[in-house]
Amino acid sequence: MASAQDACQHQVVYAGVTNLTRGFGIMGAVDVWTCLRCHDIWCDEKRIEHQELPPEVGLPTRIVGSEWAVLLCDNGARLDWNVVQVRQGDVFQHSCAAFESCRLTVLSDWTLTCSSGHGNSHRLILIRPSINKTLRV
Repeated sequence: MASAQDACQHQVVYAGVTNLTRGFGIMGAVDVWTCLRCHDIWCDEKRIEHQELPPEVGLPTRIVGSEWAVLLCDNGARLDWNVVQVRQGDVFQHSCAAFESCRLTVLSDWTLTCSSGHGNSHRLILIRPSINKTLRV
């Protein structure tokens, strides 16, 4: 049975941006789009260092029940980030420029645990409460 959200004939408009900065520099931004009817959101990351076209045209596929977040990976010498869709309780494999590979678990308070013992090197920042804000990471 389809939910009301699945049946929504989305009327999508630009909602705003979340800027990511570190030190004195801009690392990138996340463009946020919202549906005027069901209030769902979609995100599109914009990295300063490269301007490639995304692999898909239009809105990215939305995972029902998930939240959009910036996944930050910081090993002290290098910071990496990307936009992900996550749910509380999700467990997923992750590799990044800061670390080889680990299994991350999303806890009920949106914090992460890492199976490889990387401590607090990975964290999530939810996008919805961060629209039109600048995040210092």
